[in-house]
Amino acid sequence: MDLNGGGFDIGGRYTIYWSKTGISTDSVPCDGEMTPSCYVVVGEGEFPRDTKQVSVSFTIPEASYGNNYVQYVRFGRDDTWGFPVFVVPDLTVTPLTSSPHTKVTINGTGFPAKNSNIKIILDGVDTKMDVATSQLGSFTGEFTIPETTAGNHELKAYDENISFGEITANLQVKPAISMDPVQPEAGSEATLTGWGFAARSKVSVKFDDKVVSNSPTTNENGNFVEKFLIPESSQNTHMVIAKDQAGNEATTAAIGPGPGPGNGNSMPSPNTISPVSQRFGWFGAQPVVFSWTEISDASGVTYEIEVARDLRFFPLEPGMRNTGLAEPNTVMTLGPGTYFWRVRALDGVGNESEWSVSPYPFRVGLVSGFYLFVGAIIFIIIFIVLVRVFFQRVRTYYR
Repeated sequence: MDLNGGGFDIGGRYTIYWSKTGISTDSVPCDGEMTPSCYVVVGEGEFPRDTKQVSVSFTIPEASYGNNYVQYVRFGRDDTWGFPVFVVPDLTVTPLTSSPHTKVTINGTGFPAKNSNIKIILDGVDTKMDVATSQLGSFTGEFTIPETTAGNHELKAYDENISFGEITANLQVKPAISMDPVQPEAGSEATLTGWGFAARSKVSVKFDDKVVSNSPTTNENGNFVEKFLIPESSQNTHMVIAKDQAGNEATTAAIGPGPGPGNGNSMPSPNTISPVSQRFGWFGAQPVVFSWTEISDASGVTYEIEVARDLRFFPLEPGMRNTGLAEPNTVMTLGPGTYFWRVRALDGVGNESEWSVSPYPFRVGLVSGFYLFVGAIIFIIIFIVLVRVFFQRVRTYYR
């Protein structure tokens, strides 16, 4: 948000308000539901006196479709600047990559309030999700990915009664395989079932490093079923790999006695290590290194991390989620503020751990880049004035 006061001073302490309409003396803070008579504070700060132009950024809060209102109010002044902001819908899917027969979460924001007519479509087919938006125009729902081919698929949200258009999100489908039994004996027959591969493609099946079948061909939905004999091996844990001609690959584990990871069992959660109650730097944005304990699984493990300014972790600001991390650490550059973070593990066949939330917040910076810049300008001005005074006194002394 940029404001230009022309020749007038618009500096001093300020507060930025968000509301359905302009706030008045009767307005109160919103408590769960945004109504025309309430507001949300989205920004506060102070600019030096004699400031003629200001630039302020803030995060749009959870809000329903259509016109909302922003006001810039200075402390102790009766002059305000306000303008409408038209909120449009947004659709996200979590996780972004998943396999058929697994559940994904669909989040919608900025839709019409208290609306139960929204339809969610995947590749032109109604998902039959029961969608009803809140007073703030948001919803969350789950649906199971049907049997479909690997690659990018499009989700759409629309309402036949309201012309906000089609809102889309992309879902990446990856293949998965399952073997029965999961504890095979050498020489016995096992059945391998695969989903989410390329359509009508031959599949190569390996047991550890041995090719045990080159014969299965997927159907139009990328599925196959193949029987093969378990070869002799001295290992207790084995890796089964299926790969189609398009390069799509899935793995699962064949194990000895007792339950093992990566076969539908719950994933252990990684433990957060750092940061914990730390401050990173004093001025402006800073790189923050996140680390957590490593999780092992025969099918492979990746990690997902989310960073937010409160423990709701919704809605996330852009760039506050990293997915598909192969190592138990990552680096994110964050602006000044107080943050919370959480991490979870995902194995190679779609199992997810619970979120592990760091119990303490951490801080980044103390002064934003803007204040650092203003402070530097003030320092330079004072330095120049002192130098001029010094030389004037020297000239006076030697006259």
